[in-house]
Order: sequence, then C-alpha cells, then structure tokens
Amino acid sequence: MTIMLRLSVMVICVIFALYITHLVSKGKLLLKYSLLWLLLALIMLLCAAFPNGVVFLAHIFGFEMTANFIYFIGMFCLMVIALSLTVIVSKQAKRINVLVQRLALVEYRIESDAEGPSDSMRKC
Repeated sequence: MTIMLRLSVMVICVIFALYITHLVSKGKLLLKYSLLWLLLALIMLLCAAFPNGVVFLAHIFGFEMTANFIYFIGMFCLMVIALSLTVIVSKQAKRINVLVQRLALVEYRIESDAEGPSDSMRKC
C-alpha cells in the first residue's frame, strides 16, 4: 500500500467520522447508533495507519491474500450493522403495535363517552 493511498484512506476516515459527529450534533442521528459507525471509522483508520497489522492478521487467520481478508472483514462489519438495524426495526415495530392498540382503546373510550353516560353513571 503506497503512502498516498494510506493518507487518502486516513483522510476519508477522518472526514467520515466528522460527518457522523455532525449528524449527531444536528440531531439527525442518535449517539447510540453512531457509535458503531465511529468504531468502524476508527478501525479503518488504524488499518490504513498500520497495514502490516492487517497482513499479519490475514496470515494468522489463514487467508493467502490480504485483500480477501479485508473483503471478509468488510462483509462481516456490514452484517453486524444490518443485524443491529434489524433489531432496532423489530423493537420499533413492537412499540408501534402497542401504541396503535393503546390509541384504539383511547378512541373507543372517547366515542363511548360521547354517546352517553356509562352504565356506572346510570345506576346513580
């Protein structure tokens, strides 16, 4: 990896991290969701700064070509991000379902109150 390529990757990682922090500061991205992206940018920055470590890890894990190891790590990171987003969407779907049910109950109570007094009021 040439010095120019390493510097380019490091600059891109820093710009990406700055963009993530900008999104957090503007309220467009929650901090808890940005940590995964910031961690990914930090790992990429470290890999660009110390490429010999990536080569060493590739050989330890049995990859003959370092590029295959990088692709594997990239795919793994994307799978982790997709899984975390799926968990978030699943939680939100459950919360939306509960919210819709509660709203329906509130609307039912409002409609029944508008039709007339309840049975407990008639007994008095």
